[in-house]
Amino acid sequence: SLYRQAYACFYDPRGHHAGAINELCWGLEEQGVPCQTITYDGGGDAAALGAGGQKLALRVGIGLSASGEIALTHAQLPADAPLATGHVTDSDDHLRTLGANAGQLVKVLPLSERN
Repeated sequence: SLYRQAYACFYDPRGHHAGAINELCWGLEEQGVPCQTITYDGGGDAAALGAGGQKLALRVGIGLSASGEIALTHAQLPADAPLATGHVTDSDDHLRTLGANAGQLVKVLPLSERN
């Protein structure tokens, strides 16, 4: 199955945003898409970090910058034009929905509205 390939969340570890990463991954896993986290401490904004996931088989990525910005990206979109964005200060529900939307994007399902 395509979904055995883990979906990647690329994050800058200098941000110390473990709670937000957990919510994003739980949202993905609720959609049946396993989540793998990958650290990248070379700087860059959330969209640039998310673009790393576009190189994987699923062609979708979530990036989380050191400053807390979150970007959901897709290989068919320009790297500087994320499909959805968020911030670690968003509610847990918003973060989980963003993760779920990443899973829905992988599964080619319509995206959920964020509350």
